[in-house]
Parts: sequence; structure tokens; C-alpha cells
Amino acid sequence: MNALSTYFDRVDPNRVALQRLLLLSLFLCYPLSRIVPVEWGWENGVVENAQVLVLLAGLVFAAHAWRQGPKGKAATLALCVVPVWLLLVGRELSWGSVFLDPSGFGDDGPIYRSRVLWYRPLVPPFAGLMLAASFYLAWRHRLHRFLLEVVTSGRFPWGCVLLVLGAALGSTIGEGHVPELVRRFFGHSLVFEEMAELVGYMAMVTAQGIVLRYKAPVPAPVPVPASAKAPQREPETVD
Repeated sequence: MNALSTYFDRVDPNRVALQRLLLLSLFLCYPLSRIVPVEWGWENGVVENAQVLVLLAGLVFAAHAWRQGPKGKAATLALCVVPVWLLLVGRELSWGSVFLDPSGFGDDGPIYRSRVLWYRPLVPPFAGLMLAASFYLAWRHRLHRFLLEVVTSGRFPWGCVLLVLGAALGSTIGEGHVPELVRRFFGHSLVFEEMAELVGYMAMVTAQGIVLRYKAPVPAPVPVPASAKAPQREPETVD
């Protein structure tokens, strides 16, 4: 657990360096996607399994921050995001269908269909209940005030937010849902799509660490005027 304990201590001082490293990683997604084997981008492939590991790391870090940290706004926020990480993990695992044999093969590799799972109809209501519980907990503890405090203090990880948006754009480009001019340059690259998503998830974990590491500044003590100080008694002398 030492690694978990030092995670939040390292993220905050090095937040700028981490965000720059993630930005470089995002730019490297395209050239790397032209080099690595196409199989890396398949469902249940190397890159998608790396995504699951990153999401599980975000889940573990959030749970650790809630259990081990002081029970304040940050710990409550960590508890609220645990279901989000859990649902993202389930989505990347196709709700468990990747542990079964693929139902077929297409141009993008093996095909896993979650509808064959007996519990698949229960996933949407279960996900809705978890998200509703998180939103209620956040509203009850007024966590928006905590986030506003992080923003006004200048510690909010806006760079990570931009990275997530950039990763989402890269994933969209990889899927081919772009104008024809852009599609001709990038083509349909499943590896690029999955790599961009991987960087986006890494940016989300980094942003979580920065926000949960935030501590409100301790107000400076108000100096007491000299005139308000209690007069000191002179020592009594014995004749």
C-alpha cells in the first residue's frame, strides 16, 4: 500500500510535468498506431487491456482516498467517483462478455456480444441506480462548492480536461466519424482510436489525483495588537 500512499503526494507537485507527458503521449498516438500490429487495437487486445488496467487504477486510488484519507469533502468526492470507474471498467470489458469465446470475427477483429449474458438487461438500471446515488451524495454534501474552491484556487487540472477532450476527438477521428478531408489523412485506424482513449483515461486518473490532493490553505493567524495584550504583573518583593 506504500505506492498508493505516495500517489497523491507525487501527483500534486508534478502535475504540470505529468500533463505535459500526457500531451506528448497523445501526439505520439498517431505515429505509434502506424507501427504497432493491428491486433493491438482489437477488442480484448493489448491497448484495450491497458485501458482496463488504467481504469482499475483510478478505481483503486479513489477507494483508497476514501478509506484512508480524512473524512472530508475530498474523501466524499472519491466515494462518488468509484461507481464511475466501475462502470467504465464494465464498459471496456463489454460487461464481461470478453471472458467468453468471441461470437465471430470481423474487419476489426473478434466480436464479443454482451447480449448473450443473462444479466445484461440488469446493467442499465444498476448503472442508473449507482449514478443516482453518487449524484445524491454529491448534492447532499455540496461537493460543487469544493470543486469551485479548487477552481478558484488555481489548482484545477484544466490541462487534463483539455487532454480528455483531445483524446475524445482523436478517438472520433480513429472511428472515421469525421469530414472526408480528415478521413483521407487519418483513415480508419482502430489502433489510433484505442490509443487515444488510453491517454484520455490516463488524464482522468491524473486529474482525479490532483483534485483529491487539494487542501484548502490554512488562514494566517490574526496578529493581536500590543494594546490588547494582558498586562504582565510585576513580581512581588518581600520586605
